[in-house]
Amino acid sequence: MCSNVSWCINKGQFSNRFGRVLDSEEMSDLDGLSKQILRNRYIKLINAMEVSSKRASFWFVALSTLTTVGSIIVPGLLSIQDRTFGANSTSQDKSEHENRIYWSTWGISLMVTLSNAFVRLFSFDKVSITRKLRTSHLKSEGWLFLELSGKYANKGSHQDVFQEFCTEIEKIRNQQIKEEYTFDSISAQNPVPEIVIGSEKNKKKDTMI
Repeated sequence: MCSNVSWCINKGQFSNRFGRVLDSEEMSDLDGLSKQILRNRYIKLINAMEVSSKRASFWFVALSTLTTVGSIIVPGLLSIQDRTFGANSTSQDKSEHENRIYWSTWGISLMVTLSNAFVRLFSFDKVSITRKLRTSHLKSEGWLFLELSGKYANKGSHQDVFQEFCTEIEKIRNQQIKEEYTFDSISAQNPVPEIVIGSEKNKKKDTMI
């Protein structure tokens, strides 16, 4: 339950588990400064990325739902714009009905447009996916460090591989930042190649002949 609302209270299950292991006797080979760095940098970094990832996911799901539902409702409203709910409706009733449907459709269409625009403007989909992947990578790296497995196996104690672990964490963090802030520029520099249709290709061959 704590992890489900961690974007509100800025505290997740991973931080609690990692902190308990860090305070255990099995981690006595780490000095006090190293443990303090792990708490102040690594654990806080995990918390911050979990919060930002879940906030981005929340807004992406909420705005995408509004866009989808609104896109379905608008055609339904337009289909009943000229037909009232009552069988014996007067011309005034029809006019009021059309006016209500018109403004309801306008409002929902505006909501759909704004929702879609906010998703694209703030790139909630890309931010959510990128931060989830990097958060998972950071957590996996932390458990490898505690277990002295993977790249940290057969390299001595936790203190011996502490600097390597810190270097790896900063690399992951920098990579995540570069992915978020350079995605649009990379996409612009690498456009989708133009597809040559068969007839156009034959025309080019004819001109060359």
